[in-house]
Amino acid sequence: MIDVFEDKPEYERPNKSEQKREAQAFLDLAKKLESLSEQQWHDIALPEHVIDALQTLIDMPQKTAKKRQFKLVAKYLRDTDLHAALAKVENIEQVKTTVNLEFHRIERWRDRLLSEGGSALTAFVAEYPSVDVQYLRQLIRNANKEVSKNKPPKSAKLLFKLLREYMG
Repeated sequence: MIDVFEDKPEYERPNKSEQKREAQAFLDLAKKLESLSEQQWHDIALPEHVIDALQTLIDMPQKTAKKRQFKLVAKYLRDTDLHAALAKVENIEQVKTTVNLEFHRIERWRDRLLSEGGSALTAFVAEYPSVDVQYLRQLIRNANKEVSKNKPPKSAKLLFKLLREYMG
């Protein structure tokens, strides 16, 4: 006897929960893309209609209109490779995080040199022996004078540039 009914149906409906997760992933990607620059959108190689929709999104003032525009951008993103786009966005965010961490590390050294004085200077010179110690001392001294006289922080900015040069 021939079995008319097979074990598998001819068309298998996609899992609804999976569809919702995928739609949410595209919406999350759209929200991450909003925080990037237009040049970064082009670097990710987004289609022009997606870039146009993102530009429209940025110019929108109302919250409800933005919500609808996010959904439209997410719909447009369905035509792109989600995993490749997410990987590129994560890479951009990782580079940004690394740059921020480096910036904060330099700021902490500058603040430490200005507040602690000699002990911080000794520690910095031990870590970065090629630094011009005399110029570094002069910048620290001038920056502290500027703070005490309520002058603009010209020397503190120069100190930051010097630290970035040696630490970066």
